[in-house]
Amino acid sequence: MFNYKSLTGAAAGLALAISALPALAEDFPNGPIEVINNSKPGGGSDIFLRFATEKAGEILGGDFLHLSKTGGVATNTLKYVSGKPADGQTLFIVNAGTALTMMRGKVDLTRDDIVPLVRGTVDPEFVVVKAGRFADAGEFVDFVQNNSVKQAGTKVGGNPHVSALRFRNALEMQNQVYVPFEKSGEIIINVINGNVDVALLNFDEFESQYKAGQVEALAILAPERSVNSPDIPTGHEVGLPINISVIRGIGVRKGTPEAVIDKLEAALIESMNSQGFLEYLAGSGQDATSIAGREEFGAQFNEMYDGYQSVAKDLMGG
Repeated sequence: MFNYKSLTGAAAGLALAISALPALAEDFPNGPIEVINNSKPGGGSDIFLRFATEKAGEILGGDFLHLSKTGGVATNTLKYVSGKPADGQTLFIVNAGTALTMMRGKVDLTRDDIVPLVRGTVDPEFVVVKAGRFADAGEFVDFVQNNSVKQAGTKVGGNPHVSALRFRNALEMQNQVYVPFEKSGEIIINVINGNVDVALLNFDEFESQYKAGQVEALAILAPERSVNSPDIPTGHEVGLPINISVIRGIGVRKGTPEAVIDKLEAALIESMNSQGFLEYLAGSGQDATSIAGREEFGAQFNEMYDGYQSVAKDLMGG
Protein backbone atom coordinates (compact mmCIF):
# COMPACT_ATOMS: atom_id res chain seq x y z
CA MET A 1 0.00 0.00 0.00
CA PHE A 2 1.26 3.47 -0.92
CA ASN A 3 2.32 5.37 2.20
CA TYR A 4 1.09 8.94 1.81
CA LYS A 5 2.37 9.83 5.27
CA SER A 6 5.93 8.85 4.27
CA LEU A 7 5.66 10.82 1.04
CA THR A 8 4.28 13.86 2.83
CA GLY A 9 6.98 13.63 5.47
CA ALA A 10 9.74 13.35 2.86
CA ALA A 11 8.40 16.32 0.91
CA ALA A 12 8.22 18.39 4.06
CA GLY A 13 11.79 17.44 4.94
CA LEU A 14 13.02 18.39 1.47
CA ALA A 15 11.22 21.73 1.61
CA LEU A 16 12.75 22.42 5.01
CA ALA A 17 16.24 21.59 3.71
CA ILE A 18 15.81 23.87 0.68
CA SER A 19 14.50 26.73 2.79
CA ALA A 20 17.51 26.32 5.09
CA LEU A 21 20.06 26.94 2.29
CA PRO A 22 19.84 30.76 2.26
CA ALA A 23 20.01 30.74 6.04
CA LEU A 24 23.09 28.54 5.86
CA ALA A 25 24.79 31.01 3.53
CA GLU A 26 23.72 33.88 5.76
CA ASP A 27 25.31 32.17 8.77
CA PHE A 28 28.50 31.35 6.83
CA PRO A 29 31.28 31.43 7.88
CA ASN A 30 30.81 29.63 11.15
CA GLY A 31 34.26 30.03 12.68
CA PRO A 32 37.67 30.42 10.99
CA ILE A 33 37.99 29.32 7.36
CA GLU A 34 41.03 27.09 6.91
CA VAL A 35 43.15 27.65 3.82
CA ILE A 36 45.44 24.71 3.03
CA ASN A 37 48.52 24.95 0.82
CA ASN A 38 51.09 22.36 -0.25
CA SER A 39 54.20 24.50 0.12
CA LYS A 40 56.23 25.49 3.14
CA PRO A 41 55.35 28.79 4.83
CA GLY A 42 56.71 31.51 2.56
CA GLY A 43 56.57 29.25 -0.50
CA GLY A 44 54.87 30.23 -3.73
CA SER A 45 51.48 28.68 -2.95
CA ASP A 46 51.45 30.04 0.58
CA ILE A 47 52.23 33.58 -0.58
CA PHE A 48 49.59 33.38 -3.31
CA LEU A 49 46.89 32.21 -0.91
CA ARG A 50 47.67 34.91 1.64
CA PHE A 51 47.46 37.68 -0.96
CA ALA A 52 44.34 36.17 -2.55
CA THR A 53 42.44 36.01 0.74
CA GLU A 54 43.81 39.23 2.24
CA LYS A 55 40.49 41.09 1.99
CA ALA A 56 38.17 38.08 2.00
CA GLY A 57 37.93 37.87 5.78
CA GLU A 58 36.76 41.46 5.95
CA ILE A 59 34.27 40.85 3.13
CA LEU A 60 32.83 37.69 4.71
CA GLY A 61 33.07 38.86 8.30
CA GLY A 62 35.32 36.00 9.40
CA ASP A 63 38.93 34.94 9.87
CA PHE A 64 41.19 32.92 7.58
CA LEU A 65 43.62 30.40 9.06
CA HIS A 66 46.50 29.41 6.74
CA LEU A 67 47.96 25.92 7.14
CA SER A 68 50.82 24.25 5.24
CA LYS A 69 50.45 20.52 4.57
CA THR A 70 53.57 19.52 2.66
CA GLY A 71 54.57 16.11 1.35
CA GLY A 72 54.00 14.08 -1.79
CA VAL A 73 53.39 17.14 -4.02
CA ALA A 74 49.78 17.71 -2.85
CA THR A 75 49.18 14.35 -1.18
CA ASN A 76 49.08 15.56 2.41
CA THR A 77 47.07 18.62 1.46
CA LEU A 78 44.35 16.54 -0.21
CA LYS A 79 44.37 13.88 2.50
CA TYR A 80 43.72 16.61 5.05
CA VAL A 81 40.96 18.12 2.92
CA SER A 82 39.29 14.72 2.39
CA GLY A 83 38.83 14.42 6.15
CA LYS A 84 37.01 17.76 6.43
CA PRO A 85 33.27 18.29 5.86
CA ALA A 86 31.99 19.82 2.62
CA ASP A 87 30.77 23.00 4.29
CA GLY A 88 33.00 25.71 2.82
CA GLN A 89 35.04 26.08 6.01
CA THR A 90 38.07 24.46 4.33
CA LEU A 91 39.62 25.92 1.17
CA PHE A 92 42.72 24.57 -0.55
CA ILE A 93 45.24 25.30 -3.27
CA VAL A 94 44.28 24.08 -6.73
CA ASN A 95 47.24 23.93 -9.08
CA ALA A 96 49.25 21.49 -11.15
CA GLY A 97 50.26 19.57 -8.04
CA THR A 98 46.60 19.04 -7.18
CA ALA A 99 45.91 17.58 -10.62
CA LEU A 100 49.03 15.39 -10.57
CA THR A 101 48.30 13.95 -7.14
CA MET A 102 44.73 13.03 -8.01
CA MET A 103 45.78 11.65 -11.39
CA ARG A 104 48.16 9.24 -9.66
CA GLY A 105 45.37 7.96 -7.41
CA LYS A 106 47.34 8.62 -4.21
CA VAL A 107 44.37 10.15 -2.40
CA ASP A 108 40.65 9.43 -2.05
CA LEU A 109 39.66 12.69 -3.76
CA THR A 110 39.30 12.78 -7.54
CA ARG A 111 38.74 15.74 -9.81
CA ASP A 112 35.01 15.03 -9.56
CA ASP A 113 35.18 15.56 -5.79
CA ILE A 114 36.39 19.16 -5.89
CA VAL A 115 35.13 22.51 -7.18
CA PRO A 116 37.91 24.69 -8.66
CA LEU A 117 36.44 27.88 -7.26
CA VAL A 118 38.59 30.80 -8.41
CA ARG A 119 41.80 31.26 -10.37
CA GLY A 120 44.34 33.82 -9.25
CA THR A 121 47.47 33.46 -11.39
CA VAL A 122 48.47 32.51 -14.90
CA ASP A 123 52.24 32.99 -14.68
CA PRO A 124 53.88 32.03 -18.02
CA GLU A 125 57.14 30.13 -18.31
CA PHE A 126 60.14 31.46 -20.26
CA VAL A 127 62.75 29.39 -22.11
CA VAL A 128 65.94 30.45 -20.32
CA VAL A 129 69.48 29.71 -21.53
CA LYS A 130 72.99 31.02 -20.89
CA ALA A 131 73.54 34.35 -22.63
CA GLY A 132 75.17 33.83 -26.03
CA ARG A 133 74.79 30.04 -25.93
CA PHE A 134 72.47 30.00 -28.94
CA ALA A 135 72.24 32.48 -31.80
CA ASP A 136 68.44 32.29 -31.78
CA ALA A 137 65.49 30.00 -31.09
CA GLY A 138 66.01 28.20 -34.40
CA GLU A 139 69.52 27.13 -33.40
CA PHE A 140 68.18 26.03 -30.02
CA VAL A 141 65.50 23.85 -31.64
CA ASP A 142 68.11 22.28 -33.95
CA PHE A 143 70.33 21.57 -30.92
CA VAL A 144 67.63 19.93 -28.78
CA GLN A 145 66.44 17.74 -31.64
CA ASN A 146 69.91 16.38 -32.35
CA ASN A 147 71.71 16.26 -29.00
CA SER A 148 71.28 15.04 -25.44
CA VAL A 149 69.63 17.93 -23.59
CA LYS A 150 70.08 18.68 -19.89
CA GLN A 151 66.98 20.50 -18.73
CA ALA A 152 66.89 21.92 -15.21
CA GLY A 153 63.88 21.93 -12.92
CA THR A 154 62.91 21.11 -9.38
CA LYS A 155 61.39 18.01 -7.79
CA VAL A 156 60.97 14.93 -10.00
CA GLY A 157 57.26 14.30 -10.51
CA GLY A 158 56.24 17.86 -9.70
CA ASN A 159 54.83 20.56 -11.95
CA PRO A 160 58.23 21.70 -13.36
CA HIS A 161 58.92 18.10 -14.35
CA VAL A 162 55.56 17.89 -16.12
CA SER A 163 56.29 21.16 -17.92
CA ALA A 164 59.68 19.82 -19.02
CA LEU A 165 58.10 16.65 -20.42
CA ARG A 166 55.46 18.62 -22.30
CA PHE A 167 58.20 20.91 -23.63
CA ARG A 168 60.19 17.84 -24.73
CA ASN A 169 57.22 16.45 -26.65
CA ALA A 170 56.38 19.77 -28.31
CA LEU A 171 59.96 20.22 -29.57
CA GLU A 172 60.40 16.52 -30.44
CA MET A 173 63.53 16.17 -28.30
CA GLN A 174 65.15 12.80 -28.77
CA ASN A 175 67.06 12.64 -25.49
CA GLN A 176 66.06 14.90 -22.61
CA VAL A 177 67.83 14.48 -19.26
CA TYR A 178 65.85 16.10 -16.46
CA VAL A 179 68.16 17.56 -13.78
CA PRO A 180 66.34 18.45 -10.52
CA PHE A 181 67.49 21.18 -8.14
CA GLU A 182 66.12 22.39 -4.83
CA LYS A 183 65.45 26.02 -5.74
CA SER A 184 65.27 28.32 -8.76
CA GLY A 185 68.43 30.12 -7.58
CA GLU A 186 70.41 26.91 -8.02
CA ILE A 187 68.90 26.44 -11.46
CA ILE A 188 70.03 29.90 -12.57
CA ILE A 189 73.60 29.30 -11.34
CA ASN A 190 73.83 26.06 -13.29
CA VAL A 191 72.41 27.66 -16.45
CA ILE A 192 75.01 30.45 -16.21
CA ASN A 193 77.84 27.96 -15.57
CA GLY A 194 76.78 25.81 -18.52
CA ASN A 195 76.06 22.73 -16.42
CA VAL A 196 72.56 22.53 -17.92
CA ASP A 197 71.31 23.58 -21.35
CA VAL A 198 67.92 25.09 -20.60
CA ALA A 199 65.34 25.80 -17.92
CA LEU A 200 61.71 26.90 -17.89
CA LEU A 201 61.31 29.73 -15.38
CA ASN A 202 58.89 32.48 -14.42
CA PHE A 203 60.12 36.01 -15.10
CA ASP A 204 60.77 36.94 -11.48
CA GLU A 205 62.99 33.85 -11.08
CA PHE A 206 65.57 35.07 -13.62
CA GLU A 207 64.89 38.81 -13.93
CA SER A 208 68.09 39.96 -12.15
CA GLN A 209 70.39 37.72 -14.19
CA TYR A 210 68.53 38.65 -17.38
CA LYS A 211 69.06 42.37 -16.74
CA ALA A 212 72.71 41.68 -15.90
CA GLY A 213 73.20 39.95 -19.25
CA GLN A 214 74.04 36.55 -17.74
CA VAL A 215 71.06 34.69 -19.17
CA GLU A 216 68.62 35.28 -21.96
CA ALA A 217 65.08 34.18 -22.65
CA LEU A 218 64.50 32.76 -26.10
CA ALA A 219 60.72 32.93 -25.73
CA ILE A 220 57.76 33.28 -23.42
CA LEU A 221 55.52 30.20 -23.65
CA ALA A 222 52.27 32.15 -23.85
CA PRO A 223 49.91 33.42 -26.55
CA GLU A 224 51.04 37.04 -26.02
CA ARG A 225 54.20 38.87 -24.99
CA SER A 226 54.57 40.03 -21.38
CA VAL A 227 54.31 43.67 -20.32
CA ASN A 228 57.40 43.03 -18.13
CA SER A 229 59.49 41.89 -21.07
CA PRO A 230 57.92 43.07 -24.34
CA ASP A 231 61.11 42.38 -26.34
CA ILE A 232 60.95 38.62 -25.65
CA PRO A 233 58.93 36.89 -28.39
CA THR A 234 56.27 34.28 -27.80
CA GLY A 235 57.10 30.67 -28.51
CA HIS A 236 54.61 30.69 -31.36
CA GLU A 237 56.59 33.51 -33.03
CA VAL A 238 59.88 31.59 -33.03
CA GLY A 239 58.93 27.94 -33.55
CA LEU A 240 58.30 26.81 -29.97
CA PRO A 241 54.56 26.06 -30.32
CA ILE A 242 53.41 25.42 -26.76
CA ASN A 243 51.85 27.39 -23.90
CA ILE A 244 53.06 26.57 -20.38
CA SER A 245 52.08 28.61 -17.32
CA VAL A 246 52.04 28.23 -13.55
CA ILE A 247 48.35 28.33 -12.65
CA ARG A 248 47.19 28.79 -9.07
CA GLY A 249 43.66 28.87 -7.75
CA ILE A 250 41.49 27.98 -4.79
CA GLY A 251 39.11 25.05 -4.43
CA VAL A 252 36.41 23.73 -2.14
CA ARG A 253 34.93 20.27 -1.57
CA LYS A 254 32.16 19.22 -3.94
CA GLY A 255 28.94 18.91 -1.97
CA THR A 256 29.40 22.28 -0.33
CA PRO A 257 26.00 24.05 -0.50
CA GLU A 258 25.66 26.13 -3.66
CA ALA A 259 24.73 29.22 -1.69
CA VAL A 260 27.98 28.94 0.28
CA ILE A 261 29.99 28.34 -2.91
CA ASP A 262 28.46 31.44 -4.49
CA LYS A 263 29.29 33.49 -1.41
CA LEU A 264 32.90 32.27 -1.34
CA GLU A 265 33.41 32.81 -5.06
CA ALA A 266 32.12 36.38 -4.91
CA ALA A 267 34.21 37.23 -1.84
CA LEU A 268 37.42 35.79 -3.29
CA ILE A 269 36.94 37.51 -6.65
CA GLU A 270 36.42 40.81 -4.82
CA SER A 271 39.47 40.18 -2.62
CA MET A 272 41.69 39.44 -5.62
CA ASN A 273 40.61 42.63 -7.36
CA SER A 274 41.97 44.66 -4.45
CA GLN A 275 45.12 46.75 -4.79
CA GLY A 276 47.33 44.39 -2.79
CA PHE A 277 46.64 41.35 -4.96
CA LEU A 278 46.86 43.32 -8.22
CA GLU A 279 50.29 44.58 -7.14
CA TYR A 280 51.27 40.97 -6.37
CA LEU A 281 50.22 40.01 -9.92
CA ALA A 282 52.07 42.94 -11.44
CA GLY A 283 55.30 41.66 -9.91
CA SER A 284 55.24 38.77 -12.39
CA GLY A 285 53.84 40.72 -15.34
CA GLN A 286 50.22 39.73 -14.77
CA ASP A 287 47.08 41.78 -14.35
CA ALA A 288 43.40 41.33 -13.49
CA THR A 289 42.89 39.06 -16.51
CA SER A 290 44.54 36.28 -14.47
CA ILE A 291 41.56 36.34 -12.10
CA ALA A 292 38.65 34.06 -13.02
CA GLY A 293 35.63 32.42 -11.42
CA ARG A 294 34.64 28.79 -11.18
CA GLU A 295 33.21 28.37 -14.70
CA GLU A 296 36.39 29.43 -16.50
CA PHE A 297 38.75 27.96 -13.92
CA GLY A 298 36.89 24.65 -13.78
CA ALA A 299 37.15 24.23 -17.55
CA GLN A 300 40.84 25.15 -17.48
CA PHE A 301 41.58 22.72 -14.65
CA ASN A 302 39.92 19.87 -16.55
CA GLU A 303 41.93 20.76 -19.66
CA MET A 304 45.14 20.81 -17.60
CA TYR A 305 44.28 17.46 -16.00
CA ASP A 306 43.59 15.86 -19.37
CA GLY A 307 46.79 17.32 -20.83
CA TYR A 308 48.88 15.61 -18.18
CA GLN A 309 47.66 12.24 -19.40
CA SER A 310 50.04 12.67 -22.35
CA VAL A 311 53.06 12.44 -20.01
CA ALA A 312 51.53 10.14 -17.39
CA LYS A 313 53.62 7.15 -18.47
CA ASP A 314 56.87 9.08 -17.93
CA LEU A 315 55.74 10.40 -14.55
CA MET A 316 54.62 7.03 -13.25
CA GLY A 317 57.71 5.16 -14.35
CA GLY A 318 56.62 3.25 -17.40
